[in-house]
Amino acid sequence: MQRNKVEPPLNSHSIQELEDLTLKILSRNPFGLPVSKIGPALPPAYRRLKKHLPAVLGDLLARERLYSWQPPQGKAKSPPHSVYSTEPLARVVAQRTVELLKPKAMTLPELKKHFPTPIKTHVMLFLEPLLKDKVVKRHPPSGKTKKFGLQDPDPLEFLGSEIKKLFDKGTRLGFADADIADAVQRHGKPLVEKHAPTLSLSQIENAVFKAMTALKPSASQGALVYIPDLRDALRGIFPEKESFDRAIMELAKAEKVQLQSHSLPDTLSEEQKAAMIENLRGGYFMAIGKRME
Repeated sequence: MQRNKVEPPLNSHSIQELEDLTLKILSRNPFGLPVSKIGPALPPAYRRLKKHLPAVLGDLLARERLYSWQPPQGKAKSPPHSVYSTEPLARVVAQRTVELLKPKAMTLPELKKHFPTPIKTHVMLFLEPLLKDKVVKRHPPSGKTKKFGLQDPDPLEFLGSEIKKLFDKGTRLGFADADIADAVQRHGKPLVEKHAPTLSLSQIENAVFKAMTALKPSASQGALVYIPDLRDALRGIFPEKESFDRAIMELAKAEKVQLQSHSLPDTLSEEQKAAMIENLRGGYFMAIGKRME
């Protein structure tokens, strides 16, 4: 008579091994995995333990060794499986989005190609906080497709033909290009002057810290962020160099941030100097970090 094989009980050593393997698998998958994909990724010798994964994942979550994200149910009949990751997915997706948009603006379908399911289905959900904080900007539609970028959209890209018609008409009327350009600038200057919102120190601190964390998640723990990158990320809030520089120096004066100067200022080009902040001692601040209390 053949006896049924009895599986030995799961001991503390086996639990620890399963935890270590789970963390290792998820560390190789920064956008996380549902439990249904963690089990098959286990080494063959450990797959018999996959039925214990839900309990192990729950324990890792409770100890804050892992994070979980629940995709929206939408029209599905049952809730989708949670996605487990070693870092908060909102932070990971935000960081990757900023990296993708650094070279150029992209459409939503273009962004989705860089993320796995189910994140790609809900990319807009992760984009909304970045849009709200003005780390990412909406661009006007080019044709039928809207784009997203880190920089404010260039009006010339969207108004090029209209601007050409204006200059062509001015030329026919006998005006020089320089005079037409001056007229356009004088026409627009009152509008620019009206758009100069004054932010409180707490509003500046909130906007700057959110942008820093989006550029580099470890900035929340004091890691330094390159000032030219932060300037680009906040151009929608501080469009002029002076307003950005003034905001950062206000935070430094209030001891909210620490600033690091470039060690070799004489090697900097004029363009690089302009992207940094003059430290009034003949040098330039190149990096900023949250001051940890």
